[in-house]
Amino acid sequence: MHLFIELLTLLFFLATVAHAVWLRGKSGAGLFGALLFLGFVRENFVILREVLYGFAPLTLRLGRAPLIASIIWGYSIYLAVVWAETMTGESLEDRRPSGRFLVLAALFMMALAGFYEPFLKLIDMARWQPGTRTTLDIPWIALIGYPSLTVPFLLLWCRLMRRPPGAARTAVLLTGLTLLALLHVAGLQCLKDLLRW
Repeated sequence: MHLFIELLTLLFFLATVAHAVWLRGKSGAGLFGALLFLGFVRENFVILREVLYGFAPLTLRLGRAPLIASIIWGYSIYLAVVWAETMTGESLEDRRPSGRFLVLAALFMMALAGFYEPFLKLIDMARWQPGTRTTLDIPWIALIGYPSLTVPFLLLWCRLMRRPPGAARTAVLLTGLTLLALLHVAGLQCLKDLLRW
């Protein structure tokens, strides 16, 4: 069952990459490259530090983390972008996203948490730390975690995409994404511990 879900998630990821490249061209490919890198760093940090949650033994891996964990951020954030663009009429590529755009993307990610988390528990694929507070199998910290990675990513991406392309922009992007991933995990764990969630 888990392998089927892993392969299905990979298929969804590839479909959204194709959609992004078809609609956005090079910038769509770059967006997904950045999202994949962000997911890879974040989920490997979760595994290496043994914080927030763990996973059932899964087949496909990217580094130490399950592939599904690394790529799900990419297509989830991309779907939030597409939904926010549709709802606001804004384009992520035209300018810095408005507050309305960011709120809609954040709400979309919270809704995804409400879908993903109970399903992952049901099939015993992801396991939050013992004592994690939940409502209807949705960890409270996930309702903060999903949008709190999405919004800073979008702000960073839009800011850097206004710079001229080149090695310097790529280096700043990779450094920024690494810091975002590490700080996000560490911050969520600290908040979870502080609030006893």
